[in-house]
Amino acid sequence: MVAIIKCEGFEYGDVRTLEEIYRSRRLEYEWTLIRKEELFPKGRHLALIAAQDDYGRYEVKYVGKCVRGRTAADSVKQLRVSHVRRLQHPVPLSELLDAVPRHLQRHLVAEGQQTKTAGSELRRLLLEHRPEVRDAVDEIEGAISSWDFGPSRAGQAVSLQRDGTLISARMAGFRALDLAEWDPPAEELYDDRMPPLFLDLVAESSSSGSQGQSEPQDQTGRPETMAAQPALEDHLIAHDTHTMRGWLSEATDHVAWREFREHGRTLLVGNANRATAERLLGCDVIFYNVSRNSMVLVQYKKLDAEKGGFYYPNSDGNLAKELRRMRALDRYAASVADGSGEQRLDANPSWIKLCHPRSVLPHTSEMIYGMYFSRRQFESLRQDARLKDGRQGAVRFGYKNVPGYLDNTLFTRLVETGQIGTTGISSDLVRQQVFRTFRGQRDLVIAALYGDEPPQAERNARRRMSK
Repeated sequence: MVAIIKCEGFEYGDVRTLEEIYRSRRLEYEWTLIRKEELFPKGRHLALIAAQDDYGRYEVKYVGKCVRGRTAADSVKQLRVSHVRRLQHPVPLSELLDAVPRHLQRHLVAEGQQTKTAGSELRRLLLEHRPEVRDAVDEIEGAISSWDFGPSRAGQAVSLQRDGTLISARMAGFRALDLAEWDPPAEELYDDRMPPLFLDLVAESSSSGSQGQSEPQDQTGRPETMAAQPALEDHLIAHDTHTMRGWLSEATDHVAWREFREHGRTLLVGNANRATAERLLGCDVIFYNVSRNSMVLVQYKKLDAEKGGFYYPNSDGNLAKELRRMRALDRYAASVADGSGEQRLDANPSWIKLCHPRSVLPHTSEMIYGMYFSRRQFESLRQDARLKDGRQGAVRFGYKNVPGYLDNTLFTRLVETGQIGTTGISSDLVRQQVFRTFRGQRDLVIAALYGDEPPQAERNARRRMSK
């Protein structure tokens, strides 16, 4: 789809400032603005970004990828624009609009999302007038299009790894824009092979580093390149980072790492698995906040259909042993808590996410829609009469009958602000849980957050209070 964005003077100033700061260093950036919801009702678009010239006439000065964001106010949506590329020679917007064939003129809108046919014509005319912008348009459209892997279990394994990695970034309060840009596997995915790791598919960038499974290992099980890297600012952090990589190296040869830095903090994310796609049972996410000495574990379970599906716990042969593991972990966390740690709404680490199996992966930072439950809430709901509405009174979890749950936004926000997760837990627990989790036939996403600087929202709140 194609959309037109007409910039106000201050908005044009914003994008020029961002370009000067980031593009001069060849870094990507995201530009946000506000528009009426009716102008951009859905989807992702190739955006023609127009601003006024010295005579007040609109010219297309940039192209970019436009995605609808969260609601800003009644009938008003946030727009997130990335992949912003400047046209070497701006083209008058009226010149493009006037060149559209007469039978399509009535479908054009001065600003906002165009119809498919009218948008295709605008795209063709832009490339006809400015053929040098074709590479930028191809790049943007490649980032807009989704990858459809159909019913492949290997593809669904990549989808869960991707979602677990995005959860880790959201729980850390990171945007981690690199995670939205990745290259689908070049070959067909087979269910009897070990699926690729999502982090192996993420494009390299100046904001992230990676150490994949192909690197040589030293005697401690760590990649040799780690020893050659300069230490992080805090030597203890560097030691913990090496140790965490060593843990997974001892357990598997198939692991990919990325390091992200935002807000003066470092997020280290690892993807790993050790089973073929047809043997994989799901995905676990372990998020460890080193500064707060806090941990959250999320175990994924899939609904039985991509739309309107249910999860039947009594039909899951692995659930009983997984719940025993989670209960043991929760008990251990409670037993070592000494009361001196931070207060939490829920100090237990174990959570469950029920989500739809995805057959399409978007080139955006959009997560899989899902329902989050603490382990205790999940077990309580299994006894709730409202969920006993399956065939012959079978218990099932679905959007149609679950009375309450946390969504992606609320769950990750609670973790980010320290409202849920363990307190006073030692690193030994993390090591123990990593090994215990990885002995199973599951994908694993493990993330560690280092640094004391609070999340952006918390810093903004403190500024408001100081004023």
